[in-house]
Amino acid sequence: MDIVTIIVLTGITNLTFALYSFQQVSNPESHVACRAWAQAHLIKAVSFVIYATALLNFSDDLRLAANILIILGCWAEVRAYNRLAETGLKTTWLIAGFVISSAIFAMMHFASGSGPNNTMIVTVSFLVAIPLAMNVYALYKLRNQHPRSVFPKVLFVVNAMITLLCLIRGVLAMGNPEYVITQPIFTNQLFMFATFISGLGNGIGFIGFLKEQSDQKLCTRANIDYLTGIHNRQHFEKLTKERMSAGETFSLYFIDIDKFKSVNDRFGHATGDEVLRQFSKLLLENQQRYEGIAGRLGGEEFGLLLPASTAISHNVILKQLRQDFAARAEACIGEPLTFSLGACSSTQADTVQDMMHHADVLLYDAKRCLKKPSAEFA
Repeated sequence: MDIVTIIVLTGITNLTFALYSFQQVSNPESHVACRAWAQAHLIKAVSFVIYATALLNFSDDLRLAANILIILGCWAEVRAYNRLAETGLKTTWLIAGFVISSAIFAMMHFASGSGPNNTMIVTVSFLVAIPLAMNVYALYKLRNQHPRSVFPKVLFVVNAMITLLCLIRGVLAMGNPEYVITQPIFTNQLFMFATFISGLGNGIGFIGFLKEQSDQKLCTRANIDYLTGIHNRQHFEKLTKERMSAGETFSLYFIDIDKFKSVNDRFGHATGDEVLRQFSKLLLENQQRYEGIAGRLGGEEFGLLLPASTAISHNVILKQLRQDFAARAEACIGEPLTFSLGACSSTQADTVQDMMHHADVLLYDAKRCLKKPSAEFA
């Protein structure tokens, strides 16, 4: 396969992924980096087509334009990957990098004479290696941020590979006048083929990662209560059932905030929502501290699962929860709030539904009597 064919295929590959990414920009679940990545690869696609045309027509002007666009595409890709990894790199620095790189390339292009030559290969190889190395840094951070995902690893390896090959190609072209883009030199052909593989790898890795993140967002929406950030009832029941199926011993607490309706009536629903969020934060802290499960069952009613093997008794945990909630409520509305609860141990029921029914009955018994049960289930 000749060099021009590989360049054209690389351009088509970049164009395909760019158009797909542009289509995904309208998706509300798409990442903010999607548009930037699509723009970068559209620029690359155009540059490869122009480059192939320049080689076929022996046009120095088109070759200059193509290389400038390649440099622009590489810096635009840095912008996308740094957004993806949230590195905080300023766009003005990237613009400055592109302007300086383009100026250096243009100066070397006019100084090196007409036609493809090894000087331009050296120049573009080292200039392109700079933004590629910045991609590697951003993707290294992304890989560490998402250690379980394979896609950041693919992106990291692909970009590290093409960066290394750029540097090797630049070194090999030094002092070798025969090392030009159109010559069938093995390392030159290897680099062009690697560029094609890099386009594939970047496209698959980036789009795969965005799809994975989108799926996670949808899963979170399906399992997490939108207001409070803890498990919704359906997911709470599912996780409780998994604990019971695994043979774990635990206690299930149904908790209802006392006189919550009066909070909404007197302070408004926005304040009532903030009270629910503050209480949910306390439940989440207990979930994390004691390896439990916290969920919002509906309205001002919550569920809390605590393993039997907690370091301190459940009575102490719940007493602290009462104190913390009273303090947070007072900070929020100027007066403390309390809650009622009902409890059932996993040893007292055969199914999750039975447990929840027992806890629910005890909760509403407590609400009617305005008493706070203190039975131990540690």
